[in-house]
Amino acid sequence: MIRCEEMRSIDRYAIKDIGIPSIVLMENAALKVIDNIDLDNTHSFTIICGTGNNGGDGLAIARHLIIAEKKVNLYIIGNIDRGSEDFKINLNILKNMNVDITYIRTTEVLSSLKSSLCNSDLTIDAIFGIGLSRNIDGLYFETISYINNYSKEILSVDIPSGLQCDTGNIMSISVRADRTITFHGMKVGLLDRKTYTGDIIIEDIGIPKYVTDIVLKESR
Repeated sequence: MIRCEEMRSIDRYAIKDIGIPSIVLMENAALKVIDNIDLDNTHSFTIICGTGNNGGDGLAIARHLIIAEKKVNLYIIGNIDRGSEDFKINLNILKNMNVDITYIRTTEVLSSLKSSLCNSDLTIDAIFGIGLSRNIDGLYFETISYINNYSKEILSVDIPSGLQCDTGNIMSISVRADRTITFHGMKVGLLDRKTYTGDIIIEDIGIPKYVTDIVLKESR
């Protein structure tokens, strides 16, 4: 089992000590999510991204689905000016591809989101990653409510948005996923939360196992 700060340390070790670019890890994560989608029978997607690295994963996933000629409705919630570096890289790629993006800045956009959720085969949740530490409110709360109420099927990237990584506590609301694709190892907060996680699939994203051994030995 891996805690939030331990996963951050594992990422840092892979990036700084081994030299794996963080954008490579993000691309690997996106491709692993694609591997877990039945593309023969899933043709339309609503993808909701935050502006951190979890959202960056979602943007990379969107790109691969668009290249595969799937119908993708892409939404971003949050301040993109404060987005992570890798989020911004993937956002710039999509802009260069002339991909339509809807920004969730007001409640008026939620009617568009509702329509998209109702008509998509799969919703992909990439709003919050493992670092969430505050209760969710406002537009984020409403967005997650819409995801839960109107999606046909939900896949969460790494952890359902709203689930606290270390405790499994619900931060006022959480996405209720049918499947969660988590990366590198099982996060403590995913245990015994099947109502929110659905089926959990652990995928390798290219970090050697010995990195985990080193980090966990130091932290414990």
